[in-house]
Amino acid sequence: MLKHVILSCLLLTFGGYSLAQTTAPGYYISLSNDSVLTQIKMPKSVFGSVDFSKFLFKVEAQDSNNDLKKFKPEDIKRFGFIYNGESYSLFSKPIFTENTLRFLQPTVIGEKSSLFQFQTYDQNGAPLGTFYTLEKNDGTYAFLTTGMRSLDKFKDLLKEFYDENPELLQLIDARFKERKSVQADMIELVESANR
Repeated sequence: MLKHVILSCLLLTFGGYSLAQTTAPGYYISLSNDSVLTQIKMPKSVFGSVDFSKFLFKVEAQDSNNDLKKFKPEDIKRFGFIYNGESYSLFSKPIFTENTLRFLQPTVIGEKSSLFQFQTYDQNGAPLGTFYTLEKNDGTYAFLTTGMRSLDKFKDLLKEFYDENPELLQLIDARFKERKSVQADMIELVESANR
């Protein structure tokens, strides 16, 4: 019995350390374009490591009074932070429909067209797919995912989005032949759209 009590205490003690939340210096941009310096709470997985995928739906920011504010993508325009020497920035962007917002990472931000994405993983850390949101400077957007069954459907959506540009349509036909190169193909396409 005493062994079980000691083991339980050790598990609770060490488990508490691994589940303890950490913060990173950061900011968020309000809907009224105010920039607010804050500490961003780093979400943890059940194994204690930082789980960036939890930022898809919400972010928690700690103010100077140590009060915690939770923001969904419809509450702020974007947020960013520095973690382990790397800078991260996530923007509130539509996926699926105009009213379904998620926090996505910018891949290419351009004057004519931009590309935002978010990688999803299973519980073992293996990639499941990538969500992409393409956006033009006039505010139109398209949502795509590598989870689509057909690469031809993926290409059709790209062609529909860039239908006014014959050069981009040719580039889409020339590229997007293999799933493993979709990331590089998307970046090349959006960079070409900005030339």
